[in-house]
Amino acid sequence: MTAVADWFRTLPPRYGKRTLIALALIATLGLFVRAYVVVNPVSNPADDSHAYYAISKALYEEASFGGPEFRDSSDWSPGAPFLYAASFSATGGAREGTARIVEALLGVATILVVFALGWRLGGRELGRWVGLFAAFAVAIYPPFLHTTGELMSEPPAMLTLPAAILAFLWAAEKRSLWARLAPGFLFGLTAMFRPEYLLVGAAFVLLAAIQAWRERGWQLGLAGAAILLVALVLPILPWAIRNYVVLDRVVPISTGGGKALYVGTYLPADGEYQRVKALLVQRYQHRDLAPNSEALDDVNPTPLFNRVAEEEMGKDPGLTRDQALGKIGKENLSKYFGEDPGDYLAMTARKVGRMWSSGVGEAMSSTPGRVAQILLVLLGLAGFVLLALWRRWWEFVALATPIALVTLVGAVSLAAPRRNEVLMTLVFPLAGLALSSALAAIFSGRRWSPPQPQASSPPN
Repeated sequence: MTAVADWFRTLPPRYGKRTLIALALIATLGLFVRAYVVVNPVSNPADDSHAYYAISKALYEEASFGGPEFRDSSDWSPGAPFLYAASFSATGGAREGTARIVEALLGVATILVVFALGWRLGGRELGRWVGLFAAFAVAIYPPFLHTTGELMSEPPAMLTLPAAILAFLWAAEKRSLWARLAPGFLFGLTAMFRPEYLLVGAAFVLLAAIQAWRERGWQLGLAGAAILLVALVLPILPWAIRNYVVLDRVVPISTGGGKALYVGTYLPADGEYQRVKALLVQRYQHRDLAPNSEALDDVNPTPLFNRVAEEEMGKDPGLTRDQALGKIGKENLSKYFGEDPGDYLAMTARKVGRMWSSGVGEAMSSTPGRVAQILLVLLGLAGFVLLALWRRWWEFVALATPIALVTLVGAVSLAAPRRNEVLMTLVFPLAGLALSSALAAIFSGRRWSPPQPQASSPPN
């Protein structure tokens, strides 16, 4: 307790009282708007929201991941259901509102972590402004609030990803290789919430090796990478063992990749989930429903994708549902790219454009919302340019790696706007860096220059 009290006493000298007051107000605002969404949730939650609640409820009531009637529950990542089931156990009931309260509290914690990341990027001169801008953006960003009104896996990942990046940059400055345990474990948790981030964690194992090798030689480089790898695997291994026992094959986290590949490579629907779902309703239920309509949202997608998989499984009985959908996805890729590479590449570009040019919910799907989203993304790119110009390469690489890899995953498979949600926690500090640097240059009448690092953050 004494150490915690001492740490709190260091905050005012480090950040300044006015900065901490402003941050507290922003965090309070973030809590209030999330509390409103907890009480007034989304009226038509996404299909995944229903699935995550059903799995969480089964974990609480039956100690089963999905229950006996939930087919292919391993298509969903396990991190969020276990977290929400724990909240059900703590409160004595499987209530969706309880899980949304957890999401709201995670959102407030994300505000604080993203502030810290922005503070680091901004340095001594701009840290408070970059951090407060990023924190405010997290507090009021409409897709974050919309997701809090559902039951999704993104809210915990929004906290753990920027925390992992911050921990990696902190560990790079420490003499002890054991400091790499923190970012490794956080990347492992992030992957348990969002499986595509397992690839990101693997990339950071390589980055840890390069960083340590450059400073201390190849032997310590390998040691640093091994420590981060062990910490990365630690939260994943028990679930991977469970999957091997239950599924009788090696599945590190989840099996949903086949479905995502099938949707993302289906050129007639432009690789878009809602349009694929509408075409499947037309094919199997003989109904014409518009994409993104309430009537289509009310349709359970699982039987539709089951029908698609069963047709392929009839040709090859040894396939599982996910393997069958993945096989069709690979065939789609071969067929459509082989017939017209230009058209397929154009679809891929449109998918990535949709991923980054809008967000979940009505606010960011409107024209003003799209304009705001594109402006934020452009400011984020400008932040990358500044980091490159200032030769702050480790910060550049640490932020660019997850953004580039997850965008690549979306380009190959499913690139829905929801894919950008977790990454926006990195875009906001970058956008704040660009905006703060521009305003500082304008009002000071001098050329842009790299901000001086914090006393605790030596130059890269």
